[in-house]
Amino acid sequence: MQPQPHWLSKSRPKKPACSVSCNEIDRACPPPYRGAGVTARYRQRLPGRQYQSDEDLIRRAGNIATTIFHPVGTCKMGSDTMAVVDSQLRVRGLAKLRVVDASIMPTIVSGNTNSPVIMIAEKAAESILSEA
Repeated sequence: MQPQPHWLSKSRPKKPACSVSCNEIDRACPPPYRGAGVTARYRQRLPGRQYQSDEDLIRRAGNIATTIFHPVGTCKMGSDTMAVVDSQLRVRGLAKLRVVDASIMPTIVSGNTNSPVIMIAEKAAESILSEA
């Protein structure tokens, strides 16, 4: 099941999300390249030229929007009562269940989360194999 963040679903003003329409992109090009020039050669892929009104653009932005943020820190590791997993990534109170992903990281790293998650997985694999 994929998380549904419901981008742009709040009722606050959404004008900044759709402030650049296809026509405004055309108008921003220097006159020699307008219309059949650069913008015709490099056609807009998303959201598409058929979406022109603010409402259309807001709806499409909400449908195709994504985030570059990687959720971390949702599953505290430690020995205190608030910790979900112990130092071996075992879920407290449940046998044979571990959390092996970015959620155990206390804060997000400054780079991509892929390498740290691979390291977490390798540590978990070592722990599991040592207990077997």
